[in-house]
Amino acid sequence: MASTPDSQPGSAQAVYAALRRRFSDGVYAPGQRLTETVLAADLGVSRTPIREAIGRLLTDGLVVPAARGVAVAALTPGEAEHLFVLRADLEALAAELAAGRQAQGRLAPAEVNALDRAVDQVESAVKAHDPRASAQANLALHRAIGAAAGNPFLEEALHRVWDRIAVTTVANLDDPHWAGAITEQHRAIVSAIRAGDPAAARRTAKAHIEAAWSAYRPLA
Repeated sequence: MASTPDSQPGSAQAVYAALRRRFSDGVYAPGQRLTETVLAADLGVSRTPIREAIGRLLTDGLVVPAARGVAVAALTPGEAEHLFVLRADLEALAAELAAGRQAQGRLAPAEVNALDRAVDQVESAVKAHDPRASAQANLALHRAIGAAAGNPFLEEALHRVWDRIAVTTVANLDDPHWAGAITEQHRAIVSAIRAGDPAAARRTAKAHIEAAWSAYRPLA
């Protein structure tokens, strides 16, 4: 299949997607200043698509204006609380819908098995004491559950919430007490989805995010 202009590595869309992945992966720290020149050099592209991508990141709330560039947005405690309240309900709904699809026979076995593997990957990264790998694997699991819900509008809303929170996830998964607890919680969510039990999936997913909020350490 021929690539479209937006799929070319140097296109504004491709650059925007690459930068969003970097935010999700915790590459940038809250308050870190980002300039067009540095980002263009990092990604090996011209400054024009960087400039367009930064405009979209400003709209997304992932960066804020700063001297000679932008800075990575840092969540205030109040903003973080609002996001986690929203996230708890969105992720609870995603798990509920995924379990409902499983009960209806609409969730492929490969999708359910992929959730189990994703849990294993989080556990392996946590045991390796690798906060960044843990954060990446954790987000991959939550994205997989969001995709399993089968609702693209819900998934889009979740992506926006995840990206705002992801910049601090690495530091939070460096907490051994919280990192050690998440595997059991993840397995409970996936077990409920596999069992096709929407009520249990909703309950365990919401409890997991509420526990995440209790362990959350905002960065400034």
